[in-house]
Amino acid sequence: MTQAQKVVYVIVDGMSTEAFERVVGSGAAPGLAFLKERGSYVRDAVAIFPTITPCASASLVTGERPHRHRIPGMCWYDRDAERFVNYGQSPRAAVIEGVGQIVEDVLVNLNERHLSAEVSTIHEDLDRRGLRTASINFMVFRGPHRLELRPNLLERLLFRKRLPKTLVGPVEHYFADIVNGEAGACSKLISTRGLEKRIKATDAWASCVTRELLERDAADMILFYLHENDHHSHRVGPDDQVESLAEADRHLRHVLETFGSWEETADRVGFVVTSDHSQSPVSDDSGHIMRLDEILDDFSNVKPNRGKEPFGDKDVAVAGNGRVGFVYLNEAKHEALSSPVIEALRAHQGVDQVIWRAGADFFVANGRSEVCFQPSRDGGVEDERGGRWNIRGDLGAVSGVVEDGKLRTPEYPLAFWRVASALRLDRCGDAIVTAKLGWEFTDLAGGDHRGGGDHGSLHVQDSTVPFISTLAEPPLRPSTIDAAPHIVGHFDRVRSA
Repeated sequence: MTQAQKVVYVIVDGMSTEAFERVVGSGAAPGLAFLKERGSYVRDAVAIFPTITPCASASLVTGERPHRHRIPGMCWYDRDAERFVNYGQSPRAAVIEGVGQIVEDVLVNLNERHLSAEVSTIHEDLDRRGLRTASINFMVFRGPHRLELRPNLLERLLFRKRLPKTLVGPVEHYFADIVNGEAGACSKLISTRGLEKRIKATDAWASCVTRELLERDAADMILFYLHENDHHSHRVGPDDQVESLAEADRHLRHVLETFGSWEETADRVGFVVTSDHSQSPVSDDSGHIMRLDEILDDFSNVKPNRGKEPFGDKDVAVAGNGRVGFVYLNEAKHEALSSPVIEALRAHQGVDQVIWRAGADFFVANGRSEVCFQPSRDGGVEDERGGRWNIRGDLGAVSGVVEDGKLRTPEYPLAFWRVASALRLDRCGDAIVTAKLGWEFTDLAGGDHRGGGDHGSLHVQDSTVPFISTLAEPPLRPSTIDAAPHIVGHFDRVRSA
């Protein structure tokens, strides 16, 4: 294990453990294989729930669960603002909500208003220690510095009322084509304007920036985000990830060659590699695509629109997030609506689980079983992270077993620990609903990924990711919340050595 002075934090979006092991075993990803052999490898790290990119990304940079960082998913209903928040599910969703509103939500609100001020990002933690950090194309980027936006003329005209003059972030902040860090890494690649400048949103550009920042000694920690694997998997399905992970590996190898040889680079730079979530296949049968408003068509629904979208006298607001959905009840009718809404969700053939809270009790139910649980300080049963739970009901709802006082839920990893956090976050709604394997909920505009892949649910296929670290003292049974504290701890050990 290395005591390197610098760290590259590699996040490969949507990378499943199965695909990782297949591509490494095939020889098509020698860079990943090199880091796996050189460091510590855990094949069953657990992503946070809901396994949706903004929520998962917030956990990766804060080391906190959703009820602490307060980012629920890609789309959710903001009761305070009386509108749907959408971080860019699809072009059609942008048309419905307004492109300017989505731009503002992604660039400003996500990091400056929605991400809790009570938690710190890895950039804020390390900056307080006098270290320079970088973020490349990652959507949760809050840091202690402000950098000027560099929109082109068309963007200024389109979003003149929505674009801020500056963005918060680390001192080396690179986000698509609108903000560059102080070092201006890889700016020569963007010698023209127009469509060609879109190279800045690619994994190739992220690789170039990472390598140049290392060569210039411009950052102590670099968050190197590779997003194209997730897009590829959404289009053609997770079974085809070997091809896209091999391409991601090519960009990783470019970074490993920074100091002449992979060995020399790995001696000087520590690497932590993981993912935000995995993916599972979505059937190409249109019958496996669910609209939450149609499942709940016996209830009046808040309709998505531009501007305010108040409840008024409507019963429910719904937000599909891939293989998970959020259901919000009219607060004035909550008592009357709760049971019939939950029963309507449970009755649908494509719904896997309905998850809700009543006072101190947490519930998970499917069409046949229902389990209720509460956290316990002493007694109860213990899960794989050492959490203790009092349980009543049928563990079949989470495919769980208790043996010798130990709770195991392999089909839904760390089920109670993850569900409890999601239910403590009011922004996830009054009920959370997950889809069976092969099924999916439509997005705000009715879009889907039929014939491809998606994620969001509690199921192991959406939740298990690889974790590699070449740093000392790696977490033994990590969740994705353990990555950022592990990196911060490395720098604390280096400073005290």
